[in-house]
Amino acid sequence: MANKIKSKPSVFGNWVLFFLLGFLAMREFLATNILAFVLPGDLLQSKRFYVYIAACVFLLLGWMAFFFTHEHPSLKKLWGFLRSIPNPLKYLLSLVLVCLPGLMMWIFPLPKDFSLHPWMLIFLFYSIALLVTALFIENLNTWTVTLLLAALVMAGGFGYAFFSRMNQVTAYPFTTYWSEGNRFFDYSTLLGSFRYNRPDGEKIQAFINWGMALPWAIPFLLPNISIGFFRFWYQIVWILPVMALGYASIKKNGKGKTAQFAAIIFALWAYLFLDQGPIYPPLVIGALITVIAVRQRLPIGVILVAVASYYVRSARWTWAYAPGLWAGMLALLAIQNPSLQKEHTKQLGKPIALGLAGYFGGQLLPSLIRFFTRGAALALLPDPTSSTTRQPLLWARLWPNPTYPPGIILGLVWAVLPTLLFIIALVIKRYWKTNWMHNLASAAVAIAFLTVGVIASTKIGGGSNLHNLDMFLITMLFILSAAINAVVDRWDAFIQSQWGLFALTIILLISPATYALRARERLVLPPQEKTEEAIAVVRDKVEEYSEKGEILFIDHRQLLTFNLVNNVPLIDDYEKKYLMDWALTGNEEYFENFYADLGQQRFALIINEPLNLISRGEDYAFGEENDAYVKWVTAPLLCQYEPIYTSQATALELLVPRTHPIPDYLNCEGYFPE
Repeated sequence: MANKIKSKPSVFGNWVLFFLLGFLAMREFLATNILAFVLPGDLLQSKRFYVYIAACVFLLLGWMAFFFTHEHPSLKKLWGFLRSIPNPLKYLLSLVLVCLPGLMMWIFPLPKDFSLHPWMLIFLFYSIALLVTALFIENLNTWTVTLLLAALVMAGGFGYAFFSRMNQVTAYPFTTYWSEGNRFFDYSTLLGSFRYNRPDGEKIQAFINWGMALPWAIPFLLPNISIGFFRFWYQIVWILPVMALGYASIKKNGKGKTAQFAAIIFALWAYLFLDQGPIYPPLVIGALITVIAVRQRLPIGVILVAVASYYVRSARWTWAYAPGLWAGMLALLAIQNPSLQKEHTKQLGKPIALGLAGYFGGQLLPSLIRFFTRGAALALLPDPTSSTTRQPLLWARLWPNPTYPPGIILGLVWAVLPTLLFIIALVIKRYWKTNWMHNLASAAVAIAFLTVGVIASTKIGGGSNLHNLDMFLITMLFILSAAINAVVDRWDAFIQSQWGLFALTIILLISPATYALRARERLVLPPQEKTEEAIAVVRDKVEEYSEKGEILFIDHRQLLTFNLVNNVPLIDDYEKKYLMDWALTGNEEYFENFYADLGQQRFALIINEPLNLISRGEDYAFGEENDAYVKWVTAPLLCQYEPIYTSQATALELLVPRTHPIPDYLNCEGYFPE
C-alpha cells in the first residue's frame, strides 16, 4: 500500500482552491469590467469600482469565515437543516444552481458593459459544485466526493454549452450567420418540398444529401412550422443524439447505481467532448446504431451495422467505413483476451462479420444500387483522390491562423490529450486489462481516422474547427467508454488508486468544459424597426418584380421556406453555397451558365447578402474563401446587376438589372467579353 493514497482531500484543500480561483476571477473581473471602462485616474469616482471592492471584501470575509467556523455548531446545524430538505427539492435546487452560470452568460439580461469571462465562469462552476455537494454530503474529505465536485464542474460546463445553443433560438426572420437560412431551405426539401412553387414532379436541387438532411427534415412534414420552432429543433438535434450515444456507450446491466451514475455523467461529458468538433448528428446517429448493434446477436448486429453504414454513407461518403470499423473494434474490445491461436479464433468471428457488414453497407451496397439504377461501374473501393484534389489544401491551417486561432493541431491536443493520457494510464495500471490485439485495433482505427481528419481539415472552406476530425473524436469516445466500463467493474479498487490517476480523472472531466468556454458572444440582433423595415421591403419588391420576370434567391431562402414572403416560383439554381463550392474549385464550365444568365439579365430581382468586393488574403479569417467568391461570383454579379436596397443590419441586399454605367473599379471584360 506504499504507493497508494496516503492522504485524502480536505476542507483545507478546497479552501485553498477556492481562494486561488476566486483571486483569478476577481482579477479578471477588474480587468474586463472595471479598468476596461474606467481610466485609472478616475477609479475613485467610479461607483462600479466601489461595488467591486465591496464584493472582494465580502468574498474574502466569507472565505475566512468558512475555514475557521465550518466546525461551529451553529453552522453545522444550518447545514443539517439544508440537508434535511426533501431530495426532490434539493435535486431541483441543484439543477437550477448548476445551470446558473450558463443562464447568466446566455439568457439573463446583464447590466450594460458587464461580461463574464473564463476565470469568472470557472470560479462560479467550482463554487456551485461545492454548494451542491455540501447539500447532500457532510464529509467532503473523500476522493469520491472530489470526483463528484469535478463532475459537477463539468455539468456546469454542459449547462453553459447547452444555453449557448439555446441563445440561438429566435423568431428573427433573417439569417443569423453566413449560411443558416439556406441550410434551413436545404433541410426542408427532403420532406417538405410541397411548400415551394415548383412544376409538379420536378425535384428541387439542394446542396445536401438526404442522409445529412434527415435529422433536421422531420419537422417539415408539418406545413406551417415557424422559423423559431425550427431553430429550437435544429439545436436539439445537435444535443440529444450525442447524449444518447454517451449514455448507451456505458454498460448498465447488473452493475447497480455506479454504472447508472457513470452513464449519466458520461452522457453529459460526451456532449461536451464531441461538441469540440462539433460532430454532425447523422454520424452520431450512425455511431449510436453501431453501439446497439455490437450488443445484439450476430444476425441482428450485422443488419444494424450495414444499415448504419449505408445511412452515414448517404450523408457523407467519407463516413462510409466508420460504422464497420467501429463495430469491429468494439466487438474485439468486448472479448476478454482475444488471440490468434487456433482454439480462440472462433471469438474473432463477430468482429470480422460486423466489419464486413460495414463494408457491404457503406461501400458495396451503394455501388450495387448505382449499378442497377444508373448503369454505373461497380466500385469496390473509394476514390479519395477525386475529393482531395478537387479543391486546394491549405496546410497552414494546421497551425494558429486567423480562421481558427488555435490551429488544427493545437486545438486537437487541447481537445484529446487528457482523454488519451487517461486511457494510457488505465492500461498501464491494469484497471483496463487489454492485450496486443486490443491495443493494435484501437490504435489502427484511431490513426486512420486521425489521418483522414487532418487532411480534410486543410481543404479550403474548412479548418475553422475540428468537425472534420469527427470519426477520430468518436473513435476516442468509444475507446474511452470501453475503458470506463472496465473501471466500473473494478470501482472499489479504482477509488483506492494513486493520486496521479485521480488527478488525470479530474482533468478528463473538466477539460471539455474549458473548451466550451471559447464561445463568449451572445447572439445580437438588429433593432426591431430595422428588421420590420427589411421584411416589408423584401415583400414589396418581390411582389412588384414577380410581374416583371423571374426572382432568384441566392441567399435568404428561408423566407420561402417559412412563408415569410409571397410564394413566388422557386429557382433552385445558383444557391449561395453551390456558388461558393464551385468558386473554391475554380470550375469555369459551371460558371459559364451563370455568366450567360447574368449577361442576359435573366432575373428581374435577386435576393442576396450585401456584396463585398474586398480581397482579404490569408491574413483574415476565411480570407482565401472570400477572395475566391469575390472573383467568381461577386464581381461578375455587380457587372450586370446593381443594388436597389441594402440592409447591413439584416444582411440583406436586393439587386436588379444594371441601368447605371459599370463602375471603373469593375473589370467586366473577363466575364462578359463584347
